[in-house]
Amino acid sequence: MIVNLKCGLCGHIYDFEVGEPSMDKSFKLVFSNKSICPKCRAFDKDLLTEIGQGQMTLWDLGKS
Repeated sequence: MIVNLKCGLCGHIYDFEVGEPSMDKSFKLVFSNKSICPKCRAFDKDLLTEIGQGQMTLWDLGKS
């Protein structure tokens, strides 16, 4: 699944193939592929943009 993310370090917004999203026991979102910012190369420092939040909401609603 491709999700719109924002780098938590440099603020760059990008689309990333996160693989299969899931939730852990504390209901935290977990991606099977760890993100790498294409601008600053930060590893796993992603934040969801508003678009990304909408994408994850649609994913969550589609699971049921």
